Amino acid sequence: MIGSISRRTWMRAALALAVLAAGLLPVPAVAQQAGTTPGARATVARLNEAILSLMQGAAGREPARARLQRFLPVMLDTFDLEAALRVAAAPYFDQSAEPEKRQALDAFARRSAAQYVDRFDSYDGQRLEIVGERPAPRGMLLVDTDLVRAGKAPVRLSYLLRPEGDRWRILDVLAKGTVSQLATQRSEFQNTLRGGGLAALTRDLNSNADRILGGA
Repeated sequence: MIGSISRRTWMRAALALAVLAAGLLPVPAVAQQAGTTPGARATVARLNEAILSLMQGAAGREPARARLQRFLPVMLDTFDLEAALRVAAAPYFDQSAEPEKRQALDAFARRSAAQYVDRFDSYDGQRLEIVGERPAPRGMLLVDTDLVRAGKAPVRLSYLLRPEGDRWRILDVLAKGTVSQLATQRSEFQNTLRGGGLAALTRDLNSNADRILGGA
């Protein structure tokens, strides 16, 4: 069993992986420096509302593709998917032509949204609560959210946000406070990228989204 000290060590390691990957990106201008950051919290709050809507829609037997169509615009607005894909598919993304980049980004967005549809597929009174925020390296910010479930321990989701002008967008998610989604994606994509470049990754992402959504 992971003790509290070991858990903090895993948290630091996961964040280090995410920040190391984010080092491939330019350092953004910092929107706010001290105190709570309403813009970052507003971004996470909007995502939380959309996740709860996914869960409630699933409970009401709304088809997966309909839930995807509702959720995708929120994902595009709250996540910096282009920055995330630039990291996860480095260096292939930056070396590709613009049309190929756009196709890969569309597939990445669709697969990412489909994963949320798949993961949040039931509702039994759960709620999502923002419980705090912490500064992160390179001008970024961590916003912690708990998925609260009746009779069970809450599940921690830590969102790593980077400023973009006067707003904040999500670059990475640390599941259970330790598992970097961005680092996982980077590891997952490498074999496909080495074998067929960005075009092969685009095909894989779309195929995976189709499988999640039930084909067609």
